[in-house]
Amino acid sequence: MNTLALMIVSALITIFFVFVITHARRTIPYVYCSAKISAWEARSIPEARLLEFADAARVVNILSGLDDTDYGPHLVDVPRVEEVDVVAVERALKASLSVRYQELLQMVPKEGRGAIARLIQRIDLWNLKTLLAAIHNKVPKEERMREMIPSPTSPPSRLELLAAAESFEELLKYIEGTEYFDVISAALEDYKKRGLIALTSALDKHYYSSLWTEVLRKKAQRSVLRAVVGYEIDAVNIKLILRLKKEGIPPDEIDKYVIRPSCELSDEMLRSMILADDVPSSIDVISHTSYGPILSGALPQFEATGSLLAMEKALDEGQLKICKWMSIVKLLSLAPVLAHVYAKEAEIRNLRTIMRLKVDKVEPEKIKEMLVRVPKIEL
Repeated sequence: MNTLALMIVSALITIFFVFVITHARRTIPYVYCSAKISAWEARSIPEARLLEFADAARVVNILSGLDDTDYGPHLVDVPRVEEVDVVAVERALKASLSVRYQELLQMVPKEGRGAIARLIQRIDLWNLKTLLAAIHNKVPKEERMREMIPSPTSPPSRLELLAAAESFEELLKYIEGTEYFDVISAALEDYKKRGLIALTSALDKHYYSSLWTEVLRKKAQRSVLRAVVGYEIDAVNIKLILRLKKEGIPPDEIDKYVIRPSCELSDEMLRSMILADDVPSSIDVISHTSYGPILSGALPQFEATGSLLAMEKALDEGQLKICKWMSIVKLLSLAPVLAHVYAKEAEIRNLRTIMRLKVDKVEPEKIKEMLVRVPKIEL
């Protein structure tokens, strides 16, 4: 019996050490990754400073306030004059985002690199939608590059080539062989009836559907990716449905732009939202989901102004909250990386909002209302 007991204990100890070593091999790469991101987060712009920027007298004062941040090196070539070139500032901010994404891809552990690379391919998606809008609105070719975001995965020459397209047909020649060729080709007929939204919605639907399929297929990091990406897909669907419903688009038209499958929102919920009589009724359909309280809190502002901005902002803040929560409870995972991606994009969006509205002479208090805040987490 003593010999058998010793053998059992020895086997248990061996299993324990194998588990510890295996777990350590998986988590150690995330230790470095999380530490690096923590250092970046320490240099992020706090909410109090963003509010100070909203109160600033001129845009040039905001630029001075950004000199000691990570954006400083990207802004050195922007002239500090009375009438600051806001587009040049925005392009510098976008360039900094691309650089940060390149750094992230280099340090993310191998098992999660593919998912993060796919996530940040949204930059390519944004650029393609920007080009479609530019062609649709007949924006001169020389102005298009100013609106583009440098891609962290493609050379600048590729972006310049796409920006030179004078028509949708020419753009299709340049993207032949890519995943978006068939998407745009199939949506061109619908574009003739519905306009630009037919193309941009088709691209969103393809991108998010393929991203969601990849997330559900993964074993490593699936719970983290499912929570974060799933929320975003639900939010994209909610925004789309509410926006088109407000515009009076027929239900069948709305239905073909919705991303399926969604995450928390079942197909029945999505269809009920689409068939609802108006925006408040559409929100009522999902009142029992996690999105219900978020949207209900912003509903009075919609009813008072007729604008969906408050609801869209509330959904964006919900995304930041879930990312922040996941980065706390899942520290040694992809959660801090995902949280940083969304927080960085929100920070840049807030800076652009402040400067754009400052140029338009909007009151500081109104500017502050437009900012996307990172909700506080109570542990």
